[in-house]
Amino acid sequence: MRRVKWDLSVVRPTSSLMVLLMLSAIGGHVSGQGSQSSNREVIFPGHELRLAGNLLLPARRTGSTRFPAAIIIGEMGISTRDGLMVGPAAHPVYRDLAEALALRGVATLRFDLRCRGVSECRRISAYDDYIDDLQGAIRFLSAQPEIDPKRIVLIGHGEGGLIATSLLAQFENGAAGLVTLSMSGRSLGKMLRDDLQVRMSEEGRPLTEIREMQAKAERITRALFYSRPEVIKDTFDPSNPHDLKLRAILDEIPRSVSLLVNDPLQTFAAVRVPILIIQGEKDLEVTNKDAAFLEESLKRTFHPDHTLKLLPEMDHLLKINKGQPSFASYSDVTRPVDPQLFSIIGDWVTARFGQVTGTPKKGTLKK
Repeated sequence: MRRVKWDLSVVRPTSSLMVLLMLSAIGGHVSGQGSQSSNREVIFPGHELRLAGNLLLPARRTGSTRFPAAIIIGEMGISTRDGLMVGPAAHPVYRDLAEALALRGVATLRFDLRCRGVSECRRISAYDDYIDDLQGAIRFLSAQPEIDPKRIVLIGHGEGGLIATSLLAQFENGAAGLVTLSMSGRSLGKMLRDDLQVRMSEEGRPLTEIREMQAKAERITRALFYSRPEVIKDTFDPSNPHDLKLRAILDEIPRSVSLLVNDPLQTFAAVRVPILIIQGEKDLEVTNKDAAFLEESLKRTFHPDHTLKLLPEMDHLLKINKGQPSFASYSDVTRPVDPQLFSIIGDWVTARFGQVTGTPKKGTLKK
C-alpha cells in the first residue's frame, strides 16, 4: 500500500479513557455474560496512542486449553466498539456478534478505532497508522493467557474489512483467517459517485442537482489523487449533508488519498489465509457486485480457501430489512441483526479453528 505522510499529529486523551486505565491497572472490569464468561474493559497500545475495547471470553469448558478468537474491526466513521451510530440511532451489532460468538466458544476483542469512542485521538499521517493500530490489537490479544494466538481471525465491517485486508496483505502470518462484512471492491471515487446517486435519488433530488454534486465530488477526488488539494476551490454548505460528506474527505486527506490511489481488489488478492466474504442483498452502500469483484480477485490468484455468502434480507447495518431498502430505515433500531450472520460466521470459524492443534506459540505477528 502506498504510504503518504502528512503532518497532522494531535493526541487527545479522554476522561473516560482515564477511568478505564485505572480499572485496567487493578485487573480490569468484569461484567457478567453468564456465570462463567467475562467481559473485560481493556486498554492496549496502538500506533503512538492507546486504544480502548472489550475482551469477551466464553465460559471455559472442561478440558479446554485456549480459545480461538476474533477481532472485530468496525466500519469507519459511524462506529464504536459496540456497533453503528446513525444520528441518535444506536445499532449495537458488534456487541451482538461478540456475544453470539462467545456462545460458540470463540473469544472476541472489539475496540474503538482511534478518535472514536473513548480511545485516544491522534490524526493519522498515513493509512498504515490504522493497520498499525490493528497490529497492536493482535499483539494484545495474542498475549492473553486464555487465547490461542495461532487461531485469531479478523472480522472487518465495511472499511474495517479493508484495514484487516491491508494488514494480511503485508503480513501473511498476521492472523489465521479473514471475514469481511459488506466490504467494497471499489475505490473511493467510484463509491462516492454511486453513493450520491442512491442517496439523492431517495431524497427526490432532481437529476441536474445530483449530477452537479457528483461533478463536485469528481473535482475534489481528482485533486487529491494527483496530490494537489490546494487547487480545490469549491465551497460547502453546512446545511447540506452531502456537502458535509465531501468536506469530511478534506478533513482526512491521508485516508482519502489512500482510498483513491490503492486498488482494494489488488490488496484483497494478496491475502492467502482462509477468507469468508459476507454480503447483504439489501445493502445500499456496498452491493453484490462488490462481493463478486472480491471473489473474482481471489479466483484469479487461485486462492485455496474462500467462501462467498449472500444474505437476501441483510442491509449495510447487518440488520434484517424485510421491505424496500432505504437509508430512512437506518433510524429503526428495532430491526434485529440477521441471525444467519451469526450462524455463518460461527460455523466458519469453528469449522476451521475450533480444534486445538498442538501447543500454541506466542507472537504470530512480526513487523
